[in-house]
Order: sequence, then C-alpha cells, then structure tokens
Amino acid sequence: MEIEDEILGNLKPVKQRLLKYGFQEKDGQLVFTRKIINGDFSVKISVAPTGQVTGHIFDLAFGDEYTNFRAKYVAGEFAGKVRETYVALLKSIADQCFTFDSHAHVGQKWIVPANPKYFDVDQAFRENSTIIWKQTSNIKVNDLVYLYVTSPISAIRYKCLAVEVNIPQNYRDANIKMNKAMRIHLIRQYDKTQFALPVLKQYGVTTVRGPRHMPEQLAHYMQVREDDDDE
Repeated sequence: MEIEDEILGNLKPVKQRLLKYGFQEKDGQLVFTRKIINGDFSVKISVAPTGQVTGHIFDLAFGDEYTNFRAKYVAGEFAGKVRETYVALLKSIADQCFTFDSHAHVGQKWIVPANPKYFDVDQAFRENSTIIWKQTSNIKVNDLVYLYVTSPISAIRYKCLAVEVNIPQNYRDANIKMNKAMRIHLIRQYDKTQFALPVLKQYGVTTVRGPRHMPEQLAHYMQVREDDDDE
C-alpha cells in the first residue's frame, strides 16, 4: 500500500480547504508544492478530480525523482528523515483538508477499550491523527474501531479507521504487553456524554473489557446521531 493510501484512504478532499491550504488548480488537478530538507528537495502533491492523491519528491541538485523513502522498511537515516517529513506533511493535509468518506467501503465495526490510567489517548490524538494501538483481535484494514475510554469516563470517545494491521511489536511495561499493533486514523471525536455507558447498555453493551463487535442496533443509532449533528 502506498503512503498516500495509508494516510488518506477512505478520506475525501474538500476543495475549498485544499485551496486555503495552498493547493492551486492546474491541468484539472489541485497541486501543492513545498521545499523540504533545507530546500534541497521539492514535494509535489496532486489531487485528481476523483480524489486520488499522488505524491512525488524531487532532488533539486540532480533534477531526479527521489524514491528511496518509499521502501516498506526504509534503510538509512536520511531516507528515514525524508519519509518522516513527507508523512508529517500528508497528515497535516489530511487533518486540514480531508473528511471521512461515509460512502467508502468499510469493514466490521469494533469497540476497543482504552484505559486512561495506562495511556493518554486524548493527548495522543491532539498530537497526531494517526496513532499506533495494541491489536489483540482479528481487526482488518478498513474496519472501524470505536475507542471506549474506561472508568472514570466510561464512554465511546473516538471513531477511527484501521489503516494498517498486524504490525509486529515487542513491547512490555508494567501495564501493557504488546505483540502486534495496528495503525488507526481518527475520523471523529465524541463528547464524553454522547455515547456513555448508560446509553450503550440500552443496546446490549454492558461492559467493554476487550475488543468486541459493535451490535448493529448500536451502530445504526450512532450513525443517526452523527447525521443529525452534521446537519
């Protein structure tokens, strides 16, 4: 999967936001350019009318396209720095210029617990729209992951999209043991009272101790509430 698809998959561009960000209309596309790495490289990001995003990085000293950063396992500190810079730019564009495409194909819906005593998920999403999360179930790419923040909040707070799964991990501390992880992209944040535990109990969710499928009636109720909020 290309970097652009990992970050922007199932998102749709908003033209006015792109123009405000600095994109310009050119040959039927919206195009954004920026110099990076001390001005030695130039990034060109294009958004087609279909919403498809393509990106290229050029080495200005040689006039050639630079592609080393696209390797799945980037070798070398410099290529890693280029990739990190490019990913940060794509995430910035995603946050400011794209919205979730509600008509895009999504897979299953999961409710996954998040214990605030062990990890500050609020702070994590303030810093990045895409984060690494422990994976203990058979979640697949394009599944929806609803993070249920446990006591004292006891509410579904975040709607996310799984963009990468089954990432090998070997992490252990006093509270968490992680053998594999997934990358989840934030789609929507809910008020802590909107889908609190008393509401969830009405749809059969009495507790969330581990990842579980979301009941269809609850999924429908949440979608109706989202649609009402968007009007």
